[in-house]
Amino acid sequence: MKVSILLFKFSLITIFASNYAIFTNPIYQHDKQVQNQILINKTFKQGIKTVLIYKKGWELSFPIIDLNNKEEKIKLSFDELGNNINNYSWQIIHCNMDWTQSELEPIEYLSGFFDGDIQEYSLSKNTTYNYINYHIDFPNDNVSFEKSGNYIIKIFEQNNPSQVVLTKRFYIIDKKVHVKGNIFRQPLKNKTNNQRVNFTISYNNNEISDPYSNLLTTIIKNEQSLISTKNISPSKTGINELAFENIEELAFPGGNEFRHFDIKSLRYLSDMLEKIDYKDDSYNVILRPDISKSNVEYNFKNDLNGKRLIKLENSDRSNIEADYCKVIFRLNTPLNLNNGNYYVYGSLSNWETSDTYKMTFDELKQQYTVTLILKQGYYNYQYIFKSEGLAIDKINQWFSMEGNYYQTENDYVILTYYKNPSELSEELVGFVKINSISNQ
Repeated sequence: MKVSILLFKFSLITIFASNYAIFTNPIYQHDKQVQNQILINKTFKQGIKTVLIYKKGWELSFPIIDLNNKEEKIKLSFDELGNNINNYSWQIIHCNMDWTQSELEPIEYLSGFFDGDIQEYSLSKNTTYNYINYHIDFPNDNVSFEKSGNYIIKIFEQNNPSQVVLTKRFYIIDKKVHVKGNIFRQPLKNKTNNQRVNFTISYNNNEISDPYSNLLTTIIKNEQSLISTKNISPSKTGINELAFENIEELAFPGGNEFRHFDIKSLRYLSDMLEKIDYKDDSYNVILRPDISKSNVEYNFKNDLNGKRLIKLENSDRSNIEADYCKVIFRLNTPLNLNNGNYYVYGSLSNWETSDTYKMTFDELKQQYTVTLILKQGYYNYQYIFKSEGLAIDKINQWFSMEGNYYQTENDYVILTYYKNPSELSEELVGFVKINSISNQ
């Protein structure tokens, strides 16, 4: 009995010491420089591919789970090209609604360990590109959540938090309000091709103090463009309700439907594939040349609103059996003399315009090209022209290749936060996802 008690005490000391070490780790310290830094979805290490985060059970889902539902989990997975199994660890950071690190300490928003190792990994099977697939589900036996809000998971290597491999955003909700929304599509006769988001927030006064000042909302279009109501007042207030209706600041350009290609199988050519070559021990997939869609009539087609679905045809182990291949994009358009570049854009580019996805101009063929190493599946994408030094949502050229139409089918996520006066962070208390066509 004495031995058991001693072992139990030793275990508690070990856990405390481990958590204390993480608690005092510089990555969690709240100096002003770190606290004001906006944490984003980012891959920092070459060779890391296909980073996915979603509500476990459906790869295309928005990465949000209920704080009070112990059955729901967030799943993170990624591949690393090569044969070497590396030691990767994770840390979870609580953020404000603007994705700066909150003032909470880990012990206030996590229960259990504050970091840990990724222990689940598998080697690829029968693929031309060898890779290791890593994944982790949470909450798990080692960690659970105590607070709602925005979160970042950081993956680092060699037990060194300064060697960050990737960061990925996700959400924990503690539902305290009801959010209902709809999309109003504004045709060209109104001198705009925007889609305006209208929504109402219903609340209980016993749970929400001063809702007019303390309830804030973020609206996200297709997991990329974002608008906050931080400096926008509701159009009207009612009994236990705030309404944001007919507010021009809550409008997004409609854009256009995404382009697509299907490489779930490399044995035949799907509709957007021109050629598949096996060369230098790997597959080369040449897509049909694309052209501008800005001067043609709007044409509806079902798409994934920029997402990708990793899938090997006739396999239930796509995570390790789907192969990687070189996908060649070609855009037939004259040289753009504006100061900027064309990019392949969508979930496949992590919704960013980095050098990996930047296209180069071939004068002989009069086309822009780029080659990307992508895992088998079904992909959406668009071509974006981004001016140097300007934010992607602030420029006129953004829709120059794809066009901008009020009829476009888009998904919108509405997230409502509560600035609880007694807390140091913003709680995520409301969530709804609506579609611009179905309004559901």
